[in-house]
Amino acid sequence: MTGLWAARLDEGYLFGGLPAVAVETLKGVPMLLESTDARVRRRLLPETCDTPEDEEHWRQHAVPELERLFLSRAQLVRRDLGSLQKLGFDGSSALLIPHEHSSAWLAALNAARLALFVLNDLGAKDLEGDRFDALKPKQQEAVARIDLLAAIQAVLLGDFEVEDGGSIHDFVIE
Repeated sequence: MTGLWAARLDEGYLFGGLPAVAVETLKGVPMLLESTDARVRRRLLPETCDTPEDEEHWRQHAVPELERLFLSRAQLVRRDLGSLQKLGFDGSSALLIPHEHSSAWLAALNAARLALFVLNDLGAKDLEGDRFDALKPKQQEAVARIDLLAAIQAVLLGDFEVEDGGSIHDFVIE
C-alpha cells in the first residue's frame, strides 16, 4: 500500500490516503479485541503466575478488569472509526485519532496485531521480510495488515516524524 500519510494536528493525528483495505483492517480492530476465539483469548490474557492457585486468583480478579479494558478500547476505536471521511479525489479515506485517545488506540492496535498473528498461525520468523513469499496467501494478507497496524502505532508513538500544525509527511507501508 502506498500513498498513506499522517499529520499531527492540534486535535490529534490525522491519517489520510487510507485505501479500502486499510479501512477494512481498522474496522476489524474492535472485532479482534472482542473475539471469543480461544487462541486470541490465550494470547491477550496469557497465563502469568507460577502456581495454579495464584493463576486462579489472577484469572478471577484481574482478568475481568482486563476484559473490560479491551471492551472499552474496542468501543472507543469503533466510535473514532465512525468519523472516517471519504476523500473525494481518490476514493481513499481519512481518520482523525484525537490525542486523548492515542493510548487506547496503541493498546487496541497492539492487541489486534497479536490476534491476527495467532489467528493466522504465524511465527516470529514469518514476520521477517525474506519469508513473505513462502507464506500462504492468507498469512501474507495477515502480515500486511499487521504491518499497517504497526505503521499507525509508529506514528502515534512518534517513530515517524510528522511536524506540528498539520504538515504532512508521506510514509509508505510496504
